[in-house]
Amino acid sequence: MNVISFLSSWLKDIVILFILISIAELVMPKGNMKKYVNMVIGLLIIFTIVSPFAKLIKMDFNLDKAVFNYSRSSNSQGESKNNFYAEQEKQIEKVYKEKLGREVTNLIEDNTDYKVLDIEVEILNTEERYGEIDYLNILLGNEEDGAKNKISIDNVVPVEINKNQEHEEISEDSFESLKELIGNSYSVDKDKINIRINEKRKGE
Repeated sequence: MNVISFLSSWLKDIVILFILISIAELVMPKGNMKKYVNMVIGLLIIFTIVSPFAKLIKMDFNLDKAVFNYSRSSNSQGESKNNFYAEQEKQIEKVYKEKLGREVTNLIEDNTDYKVLDIEVEILNTEERYGEIDYLNILLGNEEDGAKNKISIDNVVPVEINKNQEHEEISEDSFESLKELIGNSYSVDKDKINIRINEKRKGE
C-alpha cells in the first residue's frame, strides 16, 4: 500500500462515517438514549481516525525491512561492482602505460640510431598529477646504419666481458641529450629516466 492509496482510503472512511452520523442524528430519538448513541459515535470516530495509523506503523515496519534487505543486497552487489571497477581500472592503466611506452619508443627510434628492446613505464597516482610519467626504464638495442640528422650517443666505454655477456657500459652523460628530449616531451625529470644499452659484439 502506498501513501496516496492509504490517504485516499482513510479520507473515504471518514466521509462515510460522517454521512452515517448525519443520518443517525436525523432519525435518532431524543432523550437519554441520545447520550449513549453519541458515545458510540465518538468511539467510532476515534477508531476511524486511529486505526489507519496502526496500519501505517505496520506498513512502515515492512518498508524498513524491505529497505534493510535491499541495503544488504546492494552492499553485496556493491562489493562485486567495486572489484569489477578495480579490475577495469587496472586494465585501463595497463593499456595507458603501454600507449606511453609506444610513444616514447617511437620518439627514441625516430631521433636516434637505436632500437628500443624493452621499456618500463610507471605513472604517478596522486590526484593532482595522475597519469603523468613517474619514471622510465629503457633498454636500447643494436645501432642501426644509415641514419642521419639524429641524436648521436657517444662516449661508449668498452669493458672486458666474457662471450656470454652482451652488455657494454656507457658513461653517465652519454644519453644526456636523449634524456632531455624525453623529459621535455613528457615533463619528466631526467633523473627519473634510466637508459641502458644491450649491444652484441660484432662478429658474435
